[in-house]
Amino acid sequence: MIRHTGSLEPSGFGSAVPKKMKVESGQIRLAATDLSNHLACGHLTTLELGVARGERAAPEWRAPDLIVIQELGLRHEAAYLKSLDDGAGSLVDLREIRDEARALAETRAAMERGAAAIAQGALVAGRWFGRPDVLRKVLKPSRLGDWSYEAYDCKLARETKAATILQLALYSDLLSEIQGAQPEWMYVVPPGRNFKPEPYRFAEYAAYYRHVKKRLAKVCDDGQATQTYPEPCVHCDVCRWFQECDARRRGDDHLSLVAGIRRLQRNQLEEWDTETMAKLAVLPLPLKQKPIHGSKESYEKVREQARVQVAGRTRHKPVHEMLEVAEGMGFSNLPEPSRLDMFVDLEGDPFVGDGGQQYLFGFVAAEGDAVAYEKRWALNAEEERRGFEWIVDEIMRRWAADPAMHVYHFGAYEPGAFK
Repeated sequence: MIRHTGSLEPSGFGSAVPKKMKVESGQIRLAATDLSNHLACGHLTTLELGVARGERAAPEWRAPDLIVIQELGLRHEAAYLKSLDDGAGSLVDLREIRDEARALAETRAAMERGAAAIAQGALVAGRWFGRPDVLRKVLKPSRLGDWSYEAYDCKLARETKAATILQLALYSDLLSEIQGAQPEWMYVVPPGRNFKPEPYRFAEYAAYYRHVKKRLAKVCDDGQATQTYPEPCVHCDVCRWFQECDARRRGDDHLSLVAGIRRLQRNQLEEWDTETMAKLAVLPLPLKQKPIHGSKESYEKVREQARVQVAGRTRHKPVHEMLEVAEGMGFSNLPEPSRLDMFVDLEGDPFVGDGGQQYLFGFVAAEGDAVAYEKRWALNAEEERRGFEWIVDEIMRRWAADPAMHVYHFGAYEPGAFK
């Protein structure tokens, strides 16, 4: 099932030219992707530096669904470019140019002659390089003439991420160097039929951009190998280094493997010389130490969680324990069951069409002494409408028959999708 919110979107899916760091004239040359990667994970920067310096080989692993998302991103960008092309040569399309020097030269030529829009133009200033999805002409004077350019990036995400803003800020900074005038705006083009760009004022993000940029440059210029650890993060879902980092964490029996543990708790446990899951599993209870952050009870809870996980690892099978809770808590807090209760599950793909599509409506309910699963597949908009109507009608029918019935679901996804 696919339940992504856009966070899996790779950066720079529209370019035919690699956008990652490399060694050039004895210096690490950096691109927009390197900037967003550094914000996501410092250890990722360390690994990519190793590749750029020839100290390690890059892995070939990729997230299985990343190819699908990249293809959707390319379609989104192509559709936006089609909306800009009036057929009279107003759009200069450089997407197929793989040679970096040629891309830079043709971008500069297009800017100097005042092209209305430039697709996948190449920008460079010093060690920094970028290929924004689109550069669009605005009537603001620069050294080019009575015009200048602003950067646009096509993204599948419904909510703009900090990494996207950083990339756009780099493009805007590069434009400032090239055209001698700072762009006032930078834009994200989200999915939709009207391609209405979301504007962001460059000056409002410039200080943060300079901070991250300076931090990354410092790491790259440090002659010594930077010591970082593969702390798990959101970027792990799409990172090509995931298998290597995951293997290291498991080899170290890292505390992040304990379900539900927080970073502050891990920091505290490391100060107590309890830096592995195995050590945590045998930490004496009750705790004698008072933690700096959180309560003793919260640490005892993750200790017990570690004990159960280590037991399962030792026995080579899943282990679970029922918890004793006070009356009115846990399962005892559930309402009285009804024979008409429904356990509803929806499956959807957020990248279908303009707003995503629920492709499976289903529920489990009692049927005599057994349980039965009912479902409706929806492979187009009309079937989605019929599936939605079917499950709502079934809910209302059961509710009318027994006002005490309940609709259960797996998480926030289902009620959110219904709304």
